[in-house]
Amino acid sequence: MIFIDTVSKLTQLPEREDPTHFRRRRTRPSQDSLTLSDAAAHVQQISLSYEYATELTPTDSIIANMLEAILRQLDSPEIQVTALSQFAPANHSWQLTLQTPPLSQSTNSPSYADSIKDLQHENQFKRIELHLLGSDGTDKLCLITFIPHHLSASLQQALRQLEPRQNLSTPYSVNELEPLPQNWTFEIDQDGEETPLESLYDKSEALPHSLAPQFNGLQIWFERQEDALPLLMSDQKLGYIYIGNYETYRQTEYEPEVSNGSSGSLDINA
Repeated sequence: MIFIDTVSKLTQLPEREDPTHFRRRRTRPSQDSLTLSDAAAHVQQISLSYEYATELTPTDSIIANMLEAILRQLDSPEIQVTALSQFAPANHSWQLTLQTPPLSQSTNSPSYADSIKDLQHENQFKRIELHLLGSDGTDKLCLITFIPHHLSASLQQALRQLEPRQNLSTPYSVNELEPLPQNWTFEIDQDGEETPLESLYDKSEALPHSLAPQFNGLQIWFERQEDALPLLMSDQKLGYIYIGNYETYRQTEYEPEVSNGSSGSLDINA
């Protein structure tokens, strides 16, 4: 379990002029449901490196533990989620490149609303009513939707069999739980590599010792208001790794005509 003390707050990186950077914005979204922008639709690859790591926050801890609880049902009760920033070297010796999840195409601008409508019709998505239980008795309702892409038959079946109503105890209180959004949408795919963190195997002395994941190439993304944020990946040697506290540099096949460089919010605490 990743636990971050509530006194640990995110130090926001300086705003950049370059619109090809995703930013971890600190503003509250105007709506409780999150959508994708046209800019995010054109993203082909994104890169992570040590210089874009931000401090882990209580919200990172909550999300990582939400995903860990789900993965323990999909894979093994013994698996653990480890944060990449807790063991990756703080130097230029590594860089990680990821493919963004696919979007459903339509005659209009692509949006999460379009893709979820199509998937709902085909009954492919998985919805979970998750209650986050705080140490002070807080009960925060989170409505989680998983949108699957290119999953193995065994993972598809395991995902379908997840209990639709679940509880998760947390060490946090109303101050950390209540500001969280009610609706959460995650893209889940197996388009990744089996050993995406191989470049780190001989560069870190603090590699996590984890069970080999059952599902290779797994990636989980969080849909924010204007982009998709990579949250978690599987590595055959290192296990399930949380990467949600990294800003991401995106590489586009072509840039959209209009881009204001803003993004939605993961951690909405001011």
